[in-house]
Amino acid sequence: MEKAKRLFFPLGILVLGLAGYLALGQYTLPEGPGKDLVLAKCQACHDIGFVARERLSRDRWDGVIDEMVLRGLKITPEERAAILDYLATYLGTQPPPTPPQAEASPAPKTGAQVYANCQGCHGPQGEGNPPTFPPLKGHVEKILQAEGGRAYLLLAVLYGLQGPIKVEGKEYTGVMPGFAWLSDEEVALVLNHLAGWGAPQGFKAYSPDEVKAARAKALSPEEVLKLRQGLRLP
Repeated sequence: MEKAKRLFFPLGILVLGLAGYLALGQYTLPEGPGKDLVLAKCQACHDIGFVARERLSRDRWDGVIDEMVLRGLKITPEERAAILDYLATYLGTQPPPTPPQAEASPAPKTGAQVYANCQGCHGPQGEGNPPTFPPLKGHVEKILQAEGGRAYLLLAVLYGLQGPIKVEGKEYTGVMPGFAWLSDEEVALVLNHLAGWGAPQGFKAYSPDEVKAARAKALSPEEVLKLRQGLRLP
């Protein structure tokens, strides 16, 4: 007990001497495992600045924790070990480890990237793959020019198309699957990518909200085919 008093006395003087100064500043603890536990246990009795500005060796932090326990700090052995690890690592005599970098947000997709889902059938540049899959370049513009063509093109991407069609006098018999699994943003991107190969004057870009509204019209590929037949495309 007498030894504990001798240790506590100089520490107590140090605390009192620094308290006024520390009260004028604002301190935060470095991020790291155990930070929340240190905050919970230390802030209960004194300003966290008293802890945050110290740089002590592991042995000295170990002694400080012993002193706090003598003064009434209640911690389990596991909590003591976690607090000591944090203090020795982030408030030690060696530079603390670099905080992990926040994971960068993925770059937004482009229409060309979404079109990669289509190029296996329609070709990298929309040239088509006769006699199964028709060309898109040069034909999408005619679809968009037709009355109802804009909505049809959107629905064809969402729900697919099944049945023989004719494009510029040539018959195509392939089955187009629907791409409803793409997000609204991705569907809008790929539609605008197709329009980039040719769109009528005054074309208004597809929007995610427009795609979202189209999802309310759940159609079968055969029903989409009927819509196409009503467009009277060349």
